[in-house]
Amino acid sequence: MDRFGLVGISHRRASVEEIGRFTRGLGDPAEMRRALGVDELVVLNTCNRVELYWVSKGRRNADEVLRDFARLLFPVDPEARRMATSACYALTGEAVVKHLYSVLAGLDSLVLGDEQIVGQFRRALVAAREARTCGPWLGLLGDEALKASRKVRAAIDFSKRPTSIAEVAAQQLKARHRELGGLRVVLVGCGEMIRTTAARLKGWQGVELHFVNRTLTGAEALAEVHGGSCESLASFQAGAGEFDALVAATGATEPVLGPEHLAALAPAERPRLLLDLGVPADLDPALGEDPRFERYDVMELGAQAEAGRREAELLVREARPVLRQAIARLREKLFQKDLGPVAQELRQAVEARAEAELRRFLDGPLAHLAEEDRAVVEQLVARLAAQTVQVPLSAMRKSLRELPLGEDVLLNLRLDAQSEYNLFA
Repeated sequence: MDRFGLVGISHRRASVEEIGRFTRGLGDPAEMRRALGVDELVVLNTCNRVELYWVSKGRRNADEVLRDFARLLFPVDPEARRMATSACYALTGEAVVKHLYSVLAGLDSLVLGDEQIVGQFRRALVAAREARTCGPWLGLLGDEALKASRKVRAAIDFSKRPTSIAEVAAQQLKARHRELGGLRVVLVGCGEMIRTTAARLKGWQGVELHFVNRTLTGAEALAEVHGGSCESLASFQAGAGEFDALVAATGATEPVLGPEHLAALAPAERPRLLLDLGVPADLDPALGEDPRFERYDVMELGAQAEAGRREAELLVREARPVLRQAIARLREKLFQKDLGPVAQELRQAVEARAEAELRRFLDGPLAHLAEEDRAVVEQLVARLAAQTVQVPLSAMRKSLRELPLGEDVLLNLRLDAQSEYNLFA
């Protein structure tokens, strides 16, 4: 598993603003792969993590890749590079596999059991394959990690806990709805977060939805599906109407709403609820200092969801045996994939040697045999060669599994088998 590497930043060690700086700096995956000097690359970019999974045949040091990544994102900002190298994590080998399996199982998410991460990673894998930055090794790792996620979610019941940031936001809105007896909600953006939140709110008694988007057509489409009114972002910025709660989740790189946009709103009996689900932030943090508003960002919402840490730890304990079994299956698949070229080279060498000896005898001592008898001898030699090669292959499999550095030995054998040098000649 030593071929796998990971550099990343997440809610565990960084703020929303810091994660946002990484999100803004990401470029073309193929160019990033070349700049980092790796053979395969998959980029996972979500609201609370940016992670680069990579494969290097030369087994690049993860800290070196992290330094190159920081220089790539912040070429003229040494302070930002220092922030990157201190806030990011760099992993290699089995630690990468365990991390990805935990992430997709929802065990390392801002919200325990997060379901959105599965779709986000699946899309990242598809994008990497389309960009031709995902090869056979990351493809295998990604596919197996998704299978493991399904097994964990089938075995563990996360249903009593919110399983996405959107659901945590819905809980906040439900609590405010109970307090006020009704709710006027502004939803800014038209992405997955907003669509999920709108679907949860649709049908609530006394709830009015107002959709705001950079393009009016996007807002109109959501209003048609979920019911409610709509307007463009520019219109809302110019004169925001009354609301009890506002949810924002856009792809903007800077806040789309600040104090200057909501200055005309009069104080309300209860501070207006602002739920900022964007990374980078969609709502200027300064709004949280205004007594007219009660602002929460994704980190604060996630922290609320993790209040029952004892319950969370029990769920994680239930998931660990499932993940261990899944990782063992991956290890065996990697072993077989590594062994393939070596085994093929050995088979070809044995078959070539058997063929050469067969021809020597058929052209010499056995030259008198009739065609019918020659065919019988050829079949016998082919069968014996196929059976004979299984003996060293079985011994090789057993030895490599038992050797402490069996994976390293197998990788070197694989590289030799793929080179011009005939290992078994």
